[in-house]
Amino acid sequence: MYRTFRNPKDKIDDKIIIKDEDYNHIKNSLRLSKGDLIHQVIGDTTFVTKIEDITPDEIICKIIDEDDVQYESPLNITLYQCILKSDKNEYIIQKATELGVNKIVFVETERTVVKLDEKKWIKKQNRFEKIALESSKQSKRTSIPEIEGLLNINEISNQDNSLSLVFYENETESIQSLLTNSNYKDINIFIGPEGGLSEENLNVLKSKGFKSVSLGNRILRADTAPICALSIIQYELGDIK
Repeated sequence: MYRTFRNPKDKIDDKIIIKDEDYNHIKNSLRLSKGDLIHQVIGDTTFVTKIEDITPDEIICKIIDEDDVQYESPLNITLYQCILKSDKNEYIIQKATELGVNKIVFVETERTVVKLDEKKWIKKQNRFEKIALESSKQSKRTSIPEIEGLLNINEISNQDNSLSLVFYENETESIQSLLTNSNYKDINIFIGPEGGLSEENLNVLKSKGFKSVSLGNRILRADTAPICALSIIQYELGDIK
């Protein structure tokens, strides 16, 4: 069932009004018609609605039920991701959203290849936010991950009262050793750039409360590591069972 994220002002009594991009997508791409059902998220509530009418500029839906299935993970996960080349960032946003991440913060480090000024970053951020929105719709999320950045690694704040992990290729302690019997709900993970983290940058993260762990003996690409780490965390502590 198609899903939209609407503002509270779009709800009028037992009706929800759809306009703009969602209107065009539902009418012209999906070609939905009167009687078809749509999930619509407003705040923390997911409404099951039925299309009552399609006018030249809006779709009028009637609320028929509320969907009380819990689609969100019990964990609050922030992914600190070094910005990567080409479309790897978009892939990470898609998959991290599907895996329940709450916030993605893009970071620059000593070995980061991509260099963006403020104007270029704002353009990227707008694109990334649209990808997070579409991925949230596809994966039945009831919230959309925040996209933040672009931070220098030194600008990351100290991490208190959370489990903060940085994955480092020369580390011997495994991620499982820190997750076993853990009761943390707030989790931060840091993924380095294509060239890996320098020891200086690793020490910066350790000074901010991050613990260095390994994802195994094989070296994972910078766009594989976050997906692997998030999957393990959701399996051990979250809602992948």
